Amino acid sequence: MNRLIERLAPARPDFPQARRRCDLVVVSAASDGEWLGVEELIDSLATYLDCDYEVVIADDATTDGTYERLLGAGCWVVRNPQKLYLAGNDLTLRRAFLEAHRLFESPVYLKIDPDALVIGPGLPGTLRAAFGSDPKAGLLGTYRTDWNGEPRDLSYWRDRMTRRRKDLGKPYDLAIRNGYQIGDGVQGGAYALSHDCLDTIIRHGWFHGKSGYRPSRVKGQHVAEDSLIAMLVYAAGFKACDIGGPGQPFGIWDIGLPMPPEELIRQNRLVTHAMKYGDEASLAARSFFRAQRDRYRSEQLG
Repeated sequence: MNRLIERLAPARPDFPQARRRCDLVVVSAASDGEWLGVEELIDSLATYLDCDYEVVIADDATTDGTYERLLGAGCWVVRNPQKLYLAGNDLTLRRAFLEAHRLFESPVYLKIDPDALVIGPGLPGTLRAAFGSDPKAGLLGTYRTDWNGEPRDLSYWRDRMTRRRKDLGKPYDLAIRNGYQIGDGVQGGAYALSHDCLDTIIRHGWFHGKSGYRPSRVKGQHVAEDSLIAMLVYAAGFKACDIGGPGQPFGIWDIGLPMPPEELIRQNRLVTHAMKYGDEASLAARSFFRAQRDRYRSEQLG
């Protein structure tokens, strides 16, 4: 009887949702108290990204008006149902990447923090060229070499990931077999994923917790999102590559700017991090880069 009903009234086909093509998708996350950074980040994107791009931001259940301002700024916003804070940043950004991938077909997905800025033109082409130079490159960022050419010390996250091994499931073993060094990871202020790499990670279901991948969200037990994304890149059969060392376009650091703003411009760095929202040095740097954007826009109009 059921088969007869199916023949007479066949199920409607489940067509995939349409995805818009664009040149670049920018992914970020916003918490309470970060609107100044978000606003200036959005302005820097509008100033320097000479391509068709979209912005997807995960809102960590903000209550200070950030969510409403993001909607007003034309961003695509995915909102956490409750605050996850820093320990839940991995899950917050997984949700942002899933939404970005669902909505948009793009060769590059750029993750950038609210306390970072794009500070010069030409970034989309630079990222595409870097991915195009190595078919196995799935992740670009400040990886094993710091902005000043020194090797990055990743021992803290190596120890943390070793202790939390049971949370990381099958991707942990896959990554090691593919050449991953435990604890390695890009600096989280800004990094880029290729389309094929992000697509592979999502198809494996790891962002949804499949294959035992369930990183802890308990404060003090969590592993940083940038370390986890690097591990998943290797598990997916790709590799991470440096784009933040001397002579390269990223100029990012975890505490303050890696060099004075004027030097970042002189070295043709295109992305910088980190600038906060209240200290004198950060506000002075923001003022400098704001003036740079105004000057660049005036030159383009002239």
